[in-house]
Amino acid sequence: MNKERFEAFTDAVIAIIMTILVLDIHLPTDDHSIHPIIAIAPSFIAYIVSFTILAVRWVNHHNLFLHIETINHKILYTNIFLLFCATLLPATTAWFGSDIYSPIAAWLYALNVIIYNISFSMLRNEVLKINSDLKHLYFTEFTSLILNIVALVIVFFWPPFIIISLLLDILLWAIQPIVHHKN
Repeated sequence: MNKERFEAFTDAVIAIIMTILVLDIHLPTDDHSIHPIIAIAPSFIAYIVSFTILAVRWVNHHNLFLHIETINHKILYTNIFLLFCATLLPATTAWFGSDIYSPIAAWLYALNVIIYNISFSMLRNEVLKINSDLKHLYFTEFTSLILNIVALVIVFFWPPFIIISLLLDILLWAIQPIVHHKN
């Protein structure tokens, strides 16, 4: 498959998902005070976290594919699985944002992020078969997975912890390319 077509498809799907995320945030048209803003703050925070997760992963996806020239069927189908996992984020984000103190909503949201991370690891593994220069990602992925699994347990006791955990995860993934370039 043509690499440019592959990347354009991925970019389009991620852009649509990022747009869908905001559709669950509704400002009332009959009350222009600060009270509705405060009422939707949890949904808005969940939106910001999910949007940032997608943005950071999109950057890392771009960086991953800078290093290869061809796309094989395994990479293609693994990428489709990655996109499938990403398409679940608007639903789990909206549910969690509607009640950030719900252990089940926080757990499902955390599980969605873990599966998304695992799908990115699977994709990276397929790319490594073509280009082994990307082994530096193992540490970031392992650390991210551990962080998310710990969060999966903690959210049953304090559901808002998922926001802290995901912000740490975002930071980990955001600095990963910078750390690699320094080496």
